[in-house]
Amino acid sequence: MDKTAEHHVSARITRRKACAACTRAKRPCSKRVPRCDRCDRRNISCRYPPINQTARDYAVADGGLSETEKDTFHLDEALPIHVVTVDPSYSGFNEAEPGEAYHPCSTGLSRNTTPLPLGHDWFYSSDSWTIARTSTPAFPSQAFDTTALKQHVATVQAWLRRWAATGRSPFIHHSLYSQRMPRCLQDAYTSLAAYLARTPENSDLCFQIIRERAAGIVAEARGVVPAPTPGRCSTELMASTVLLDPLEHLARVHALFVYQMIGLFDGDIALRAAAENHMPILTAWVAEMWDSAELDAHLYTTMIALGDGVNGSQDAPPAATANETASWRRWTVSESIRRAWLLVTITQSIYQLFREGWSQCPGSVNWTTRAGLWDAPDQYSWSKLVASGSGPLFVPSLRADLLYREATPAEVDEFGHAVLIAEFGLENMTKWKACAE
Repeated sequence: MDKTAEHHVSARITRRKACAACTRAKRPCSKRVPRCDRCDRRNISCRYPPINQTARDYAVADGGLSETEKDTFHLDEALPIHVVTVDPSYSGFNEAEPGEAYHPCSTGLSRNTTPLPLGHDWFYSSDSWTIARTSTPAFPSQAFDTTALKQHVATVQAWLRRWAATGRSPFIHHSLYSQRMPRCLQDAYTSLAAYLARTPENSDLCFQIIRERAAGIVAEARGVVPAPTPGRCSTELMASTVLLDPLEHLARVHALFVYQMIGLFDGDIALRAAAENHMPILTAWVAEMWDSAELDAHLYTTMIALGDGVNGSQDAPPAATANETASWRRWTVSESIRRAWLLVTITQSIYQLFREGWSQCPGSVNWTTRAGLWDAPDQYSWSKLVASGSGPLFVPSLRADLLYREATPAEVDEFGHAVLIAEFGLENMTKWKACAE
């Protein structure tokens, strides 16, 4: 298609009004034919208003939906969980349309997402822990908005200051360590507090403490057994002296990440050298943390399946999920693990981009993006937002651009905004916010 034809097609799409379904749902519409992206994903009818009628009036007049469309519309609007499928053998369908946000690591990931109904502990099923691998092994620094990457580092530094001042941040939940805070993270917290309160006179002492604490946690971990992956449980492994649970894995990842953020971005040469040596260790710990959580989820899923078989009814809620407070607690831990994975992989990729000029593609994981859930003060508030909140609930990181189409900025939380900026740049964020005004 030549440039003139492309211009005419773009002009027709611009003049076309939003379809009735998107107008009713108050969601952005791609205005494509025969069906827009949103209607195509939901497999519902897509009808556009005539030229002489406004989109809102037509949506009201077009209110008579089929039963299938009503059910799908109601379910997906209230409880959308977006999952992504992978087809590494074919990447032609991955090409973004002109003007659309695109991540260079998303080659091999389908641009179509599938909305699924909300089930018991949707965030803890074994399938939700699958890391979608891409067919892009690495990417150059030119593929990203360097200003956005620098802003990401500044944002994470601000989150650490907030954690030190308030005990909470967009990646460390306020209730995560309320019952038990492992010693390694206590040391990291006090080291961070000392670092933030340092003076020119005691800076060298603070740096020495940070180096020694980081070296200490690494040395202590040499006696820790990595978590077995599902289906690969070794008797010898299980008989070893130390085996961490998912929360303990998460705590040491948080602790070393605190030291890494100080070491890599403070500017002190000795701190940076030590932090660079610990980068592959942190990467390995993140993988072990994920394996531990995935194994725990597999065991949990098996228990649920066995419970369903014993009960003989799929309609009755399993006993393991009857306690909603326990469900909220499981989400708190699992979501913290997901955010730690994202934060560490994104931050270390950024550092590698600036140092080497390229970085590896770690893959894509799902995390919770809906505003309000992370900051919910209790189980009741959290459950209410899950059931009746607005905006996508659970999305894949390398397909997070669907938030630009499916949600407004107010429906995505602070962590989601930071991921979008790091992955898709400041310009797409600015456009998104402007369209919502």
